[in-house]
Amino acid sequence: MNLRQLEVFQAVLQTGNMSAAARLLCITPSAISKAVAHTELQLGYRLFVRTPAGLTPTPEAQVLASESTGIHRQLDALRRTARNLAASDTGDVRLAAIPAVSHEFLPLLLQQHALRYPQVGVEVRTIHQDQMTQALLTRSVDFCLGFYKHPHPQIRSDLLVSGRMYLAVAEALWSRAPRATSHSARLAQVPVIRLVGDDPMRQSIDEIAQRLGTPAGPGIQVQTSRLALELVRLGMGWTVVDFLTATRLDPASMVTLELHELPPISLYSYHARSSPPGLQGTRMLAMLPGVLHAALSGQPPRRA
Repeated sequence: MNLRQLEVFQAVLQTGNMSAAARLLCITPSAISKAVAHTELQLGYRLFVRTPAGLTPTPEAQVLASESTGIHRQLDALRRTARNLAASDTGDVRLAAIPAVSHEFLPLLLQQHALRYPQVGVEVRTIHQDQMTQALLTRSVDFCLGFYKHPHPQIRSDLLVSGRMYLAVAEALWSRAPRATSHSARLAQVPVIRLVGDDPMRQSIDEIAQRLGTPAGPGIQVQTSRLALELVRLGMGWTVVDFLTATRLDPASMVTLELHELPPISLYSYHARSSPPGLQGTRMLAMLPGVLHAALSGQPPRRA
C-alpha cells in the first residue's frame, strides 16, 4: 500500500461509506471506489463488505487497520509540522510542569515568550511528576518540566540547570527558636511539614529531619511542596524547597538555609522520544536557559 491508498483506506474506515470518505478527502466518490478496488486487487483480498450499516471492514482489513493507524497519525503530525513551518509565527505550545515550577518559574518564561511570539498560543497544565508519563506518551502535551531525571525508557530527559536545596522556615519562628551553636540544635524542636506520596522531595525532608533530630510524631503531611511552603509561612514548621523556590522567597518573612549535606537537585525538560516538540515547542525550550539564568541571578535569602 502506498500513502495515498493508506489515506483512502483510513478515510473509509472512519466514515463507513464512499461518499463520506470522498468528502473527507475532498475527492469524488468514484475516485474513492477506484482506489479501494485497486488496493484490493493488489493485495489479493477484499477490504470491505457492504452491509445495511454501510461498509464493514473484513478481518484482513481490521488487521491492516491496527498496523496502519500509527502510520496515519504520523502523516497527520507531518502535515501539521509542515503547516507550522510555513506559518512560523503562529501555532501553539502545550506544556506541563510540576507545581513548584508552575508557580515559581513558569510565569517568567510565559511573559518572555508572549513578548517574543505574541501570535503563538500556549496551553499550560500543572501536574505531578507521576502524571507526566501518560501526558507525554498520549501526546497531550509537547514537553514537561520537572525535577529529577525521568525513569521511563520512552521519555527523554534533558538537563536544564542544577542547584542546591534549602531548608525554609518563617522568620518569626526562627527568631523565637532558642539560640544555639548550630542550626541543627536551633531547629531540633521545630516541627517539620512533610510530604506524602512518591514526591522525590519527600526523601530529602525525611533525611534532614533525621539529621536535626526532629521529634517523631503524627505532625502534618501534605501532597505538594506548594502547600507545605504556605504552612511554613504561617509559622507551623519548616520544610525543604528547591533552589528556584528559595530564590523567590521574601527575606523579610522567610529564612532559608542552604543544605550542603544534600546533593544538588536538577531541573529537566522531558519529551516522548517518538514525538519530539514541534517548532514552537522547540523555540520555547530554547528560551529556557536565558530565563533560568535571569531567575537565578538573585541569590536566595540565606541566614549564616
